[in-house]
Amino acid sequence: MRPGALLLAALAGPGFAAPPPVSLAATADLLYRRDLLGAGPYGVPGDRPGQYQYGLSLVANRGPWAGAVTLRDVDFYQQEPDTTLDRGTTRIYKRYLKYDSGRWSFQAGDFNTLLGRGLVLSVIQNPSILLEDTIDGLDARLRAGRLELHALGGTVTTGQQDQSWRVAGAEATVEYLPDQRLGLRAATIQDGRLPPFMPPVGLRQCRSVSLSGQDRSGSFSYYGELGHMDFRDQSWPPWPVPVDPRQGEGGYGNLSWHRRGWFLMAECKNYKNFDNGLNNPPLADRDTEQTNKYDGAGRRLYAQYSFQEPDLTVFASAGAYREGYGGELDHGNDVYGGFKLQDFGRLDLAWTYGLRTVQYLEKRTDATLTWRFTPTWSLGLTLRDKRNRPAADPYEETDLTVQLACSPRFSVYLLQQRASVPVFDATRLYQAGARVNLARGSYLEGAAGRLRGGEVCAGGQCVTLPPFRGWRLAAHLRF
Repeated sequence: MRPGALLLAALAGPGFAAPPPVSLAATADLLYRRDLLGAGPYGVPGDRPGQYQYGLSLVANRGPWAGAVTLRDVDFYQQEPDTTLDRGTTRIYKRYLKYDSGRWSFQAGDFNTLLGRGLVLSVIQNPSILLEDTIDGLDARLRAGRLELHALGGTVTTGQQDQSWRVAGAEATVEYLPDQRLGLRAATIQDGRLPPFMPPVGLRQCRSVSLSGQDRSGSFSYYGELGHMDFRDQSWPPWPVPVDPRQGEGGYGNLSWHRRGWFLMAECKNYKNFDNGLNNPPLADRDTEQTNKYDGAGRRLYAQYSFQEPDLTVFASAGAYREGYGGELDHGNDVYGGFKLQDFGRLDLAWTYGLRTVQYLEKRTDATLTWRFTPTWSLGLTLRDKRNRPAADPYEETDLTVQLACSPRFSVYLLQQRASVPVFDATRLYQAGARVNLARGSYLEGAAGRLRGGEVCAGGQCVTLPPFRGWRLAAHLRF
């Protein structure tokens, strides 16, 4: 035996075993967009229509240890793809080192977190709107029997690098009775870097308490959380006297029951001035079309029944809401329903229709159909139709996608977008694209055509994408 191995064996004792092998993985991402609209710095039209982004991620694992680093070079802001920088920026985009023994876990570097249901602190990725914010700091967790502890601290910086926050938080949950848990949370958020002309908000201190659990059979489950927020102008002493007369109050709860194909759920929410800049209170709704409101209330009932043969699920939801940003709130209802049919011969089908009247009348239809005419070949149709009727400037938008796929090798698609307001002097826009799947999850993608852009929302957060005319190529390679 080599001296090094002999020393390790002596330190480990009779239970010594050889350390597990190291697992390494690398992922390269490349993206090039040729936008014929040619947006320059800060959205000003320019003569540099080409936009690029490429990155390299390296991940290593050995037993309870894991680490990763991502290098990225980009000449446009990912969250504002119409804005091209004066020059590309190359930097270490994300990195972390993590240890997880099952009982203890530590992570240093970049990480995402959600305290409770997001009332106190929510820094999570939202790829639907290109949001990639993380906390750069330290995260520690302990699992000891019925007790779980969680503490974190660090800095959050936006993808544009123009705003940051200093954050710290802690969470403790305990199982005080079988399948019943009590949770306590606290967090502080303070301004760091601010964009020009943005006034400082100061220190925000948030606290919440929650109860959750289920019955012994697992048929009933519940969750409830109440939060409070103070606005202060300093971080020392740790609990200074509030200097801002505003205070935030928030609450969320749900109760569900399921048995023999049935699923019933009641949800409620109530928020008043509940905005610390980094929280994302639950919506109590499926709605992804609206920015989250920090003043408002909602009540919702949801019912679902699943048949076994055929595999059919029908569902319906009805809710009443008050939403806004201070002052007088908008009142209205949100009702929707539909069905999902799977493995009906070679056919999958889903359809949802809804009406929302909180601010103005909104009608929305979502439908998908997949027909597998051979074991590998399939044809898919996706329809999304929005018809909004505000007091001024009503508009309609319809997206229809036709996709032909040969699983798991490749797929091609044609997208038609219709808009009641002309874009590029047209009300119908087209884009076509293809994807080729390679080994180990790698793939190549390409697309060309025109897109109308507009507001894209998911999870109560929104981003406005510009209209696009041109082509894009992307590669995702794993080694």
